[in-house]
Amino acid sequence: MKILYFSFVELDIPNACQTHTLGVLRGFSNNSCKVDAIAPRPKKVRPKIPGVRFHYLWPWRFSALGRLWIKILGGTYFFALCLLKKYDAIYVRELEVNPFPRWCSIIFGIPFYIEINAILLRQIEIAGINRTRMLRVERHQASDFKQATGLIVPSFPRYNWIIEHYDLRPNKVHMILNGTNIPAAKKTDRSIALKKLNLSQNGFYLGFLGNIWRYYDFSNILKAMELCHEEIPNLHMIMIGAGPEIDNLRNKSQKMQVTKRITLLGYVQPEMLFNVMGAIDVGLINLTKNGLQDLGPVTTRFATYAAFQMPVIANSLYIENYPDELSRGLSLVPPEDPHALADMILWLYNHPQERKEKADILHDFVIKKLTWNAVTKEIVEIINRDKN
Repeated sequence: MKILYFSFVELDIPNACQTHTLGVLRGFSNNSCKVDAIAPRPKKVRPKIPGVRFHYLWPWRFSALGRLWIKILGGTYFFALCLLKKYDAIYVRELEVNPFPRWCSIIFGIPFYIEINAILLRQIEIAGINRTRMLRVERHQASDFKQATGLIVPSFPRYNWIIEHYDLRPNKVHMILNGTNIPAAKKTDRSIALKKLNLSQNGFYLGFLGNIWRYYDFSNILKAMELCHEEIPNLHMIMIGAGPEIDNLRNKSQKMQVTKRITLLGYVQPEMLFNVMGAIDVGLINLTKNGLQDLGPVTTRFATYAAFQMPVIANSLYIENYPDELSRGLSLVPPEDPHALADMILWLYNHPQERKEKADILHDFVIKKLTWNAVTKEIVEIINRDKN
């Protein structure tokens, strides 16, 4: 299968955007696909994936002029490649306002697939961006979705919202959870990992891995830590990642006088996570109610926690729409409820055997169904079914 792929992300930064892009490309490669991938040029290391040829856009700037230039240059690549080669599919990581993939799909008769990573209109509305831009985005997105042969969506509430808002046929939209790379190296022994981080050996460590932004419920995580302090005085949180809310998080932790119980590590390259994850006792993917209405209770980094055999606390909202293994393996709490979260932290702290059992359930699920190879195989099967 030959695929023309586009993604507008910074490949240097080890966040969910990089994880999705490189994970899907490696998955296509491992499922015997040949891919021409159009992406912004990394400033540091350029990825090398068998069967994937990168066509880099340059210059790389997240400015209004830079975005326009990348659309024009990317569109030129699209037209040139479609003229020179015959593709079985165009696969695009969600666009804001970029008609070139859609136009190429129409002109050259190539099936068009879009990976939807957020409800863009909701994010724009929350950010307070003007109505004119919202209408423009909605118009382009409606045209993209109408032309698309299939949409790949990793979240149930997002899946449901897209079908209802754009009046789409349900069989056009496919809910497929995000995958993960199974780590080549075992996570470092807990005592060694804590020593490297200069942390106490007798602490109990919560972990957060991902982008630090408004959809994650850091306020109530901090409140839950306060509520647990009397029974777990050595409770600590290790945070891996960065993002737009990091200054707000620092300010809140200072006001609540919990700064000394938080370790901010910033971004860590995926291949180096094994050095850190062994220090974490419980992973967190707790979101705000607004976050759950878009991302759902199972975000990208859940699979990374599970791959390292870690128990995970998540929210219970919408979980009935996900595989049974998740509801059995996750420790679930209502959203925006610090008391329920504190109770769950205390229960997991006092029940190490149950922590291990739940971590094993999640690990088995990820190994069997949520590697990038497995996720991309499902996408390839959808493309093949649509061809017949």
